[in-house]
Amino acid sequence: MDLRLHAHAVPAHRKVLLVGAGYLLALAAGAAAGVLYDLSMAAMPYDTSGGMYAGGQLITSLGVFLVVALVPTVLAFWFLRGNARVWQAIAVASLGFAGLGLAAVLLPGGARGPSASVAGLVLELMRIGHLLGVPLWTAAFALFAWLAPTPTARRVLLAAVGVELVAGLCVLGHWLGSVSPR
Repeated sequence: MDLRLHAHAVPAHRKVLLVGAGYLLALAAGAAAGVLYDLSMAAMPYDTSGGMYAGGQLITSLGVFLVVALVPTVLAFWFLRGNARVWQAIAVASLGFAGLGLAAVLLPGGARGPSASVAGLVLELMRIGHLLGVPLWTAAFALFAWLAPTPTARRVLLAAVGVELVAGLCVLGHWLGSVSPR
């Protein structure tokens, strides 16, 4: 008996229902994690740090949601394997995101205070996102390259992985203090 999931064997409406059900399950898991966090904090001695408890509950709920939501997200990408245009767009967007992240890591910033422009704020957000998330982005683009149905999309995604690895070296230098991009 062949238990592999073939993207072409599942009707389109069932694909949407399956992915949607996965996201609903992720929402339910996040909400349950928030309730469990709240119950565990209610058993703690009273403290005036309510905002910190609420922040912890938000991080717990969001973290559980994001981990569980990985399954329907990967499933959706698997179902989209037959659409070369979608994968080419994903590949180009991934390469652009990686390039912008590398530029944000390399450009001086953060030391001179908050930016007055929206572009400066976006660049600083990209900088922080790459300083903390390079391993995540690299793994995601590698997974996308593995899932990509066409050689062209796969090559562009592997280029995005390469750019992220360069950004990772810059981030490593930043964190170790031996080479600072500022």
